[in-house]
Parts: sequence; structure tokens; C-alpha cells
Amino acid sequence: MQPYERLTADRLASLPEGSRLKLGGQIIKLTGRGSFTNSAGHTENMIEYVDSRGVPGSFSESIFLESATEHLNSVMCDNCGARRHPKDCVVRSVSTYMSTRQSHFCEDKGCADRYFLKNPTHLKKTRRTQWQFSKTDC
Repeated sequence: MQPYERLTADRLASLPEGSRLKLGGQIIKLTGRGSFTNSAGHTENMIEYVDSRGVPGSFSESIFLESATEHLNSVMCDNCGARRHPKDCVVRSVSTYMSTRQSHFCEDKGCADRYFLKNPTHLKKTRRTQWQFSKTDC
């Protein structure tokens, strides 16, 4: 039950074009590297990719190192941000005012309990409303 190792700059540089990575929730293919000088005069390394829909994109190398992984089946813990195998996580419903979503949490570290302590407005409930029937409906 160990988290997956983060992608390093050396490993990212050694990956060939066409390698598949998981960036956020989508699978991408690397298409190249480049450098970019912003308006402040800072030069950043940029990683170019194509997402699953065929749309090209690019991010700075620092963003890739924080959020991309070689493990295509991994999920990210919503509390600590660790990348883990789905079997090492527990899934909980997180309800906010406008939506309900399924979130993954580290099972061995108690991340679900910590998340709901930090965010008391995100309720642990399965449904927002319950169906209620009156005797005249039957």
C-alpha cells in the first residue's frame, strides 16, 4: 500500500515521444519538449502533448512533475494528493451545495476522515433528497 513514486525531471527527459502518461484524469501522449520565455524574461521548459481527444496542449515541466505519472491506472487522493492504485483507496461520496461526486482517499492513512474534518460543509451523504410518498400515492 505504498503511493506511486512521483515523476522526476530525469525520467521525464528520458521518455521517448509517444509515451503515454496520466495527467490529472486523462491519458496523454508526449509529442515533444521546448522552451518558452515569458513576458518577465524567465525561460521555462515546456512539455507538449496530445490528449485522448486529439487536442494538442502544453504545460511547464514543473506542472508535469507535480501531476503526471507513468502509472495509467492510478488515482489521486483528494486529501493528500498521493497517486495510488485504486485498490489502495476508499471511495466516498462528497456532497457540496451544488453537486455530489465520488472521491478517492488513502485507506491506510485515514485521509477520508481528515478531509471531512477540514471540510465540514462537504457532507458524507449518499443522496441529497429522499423520496417521500404519501398514503394517497399508493
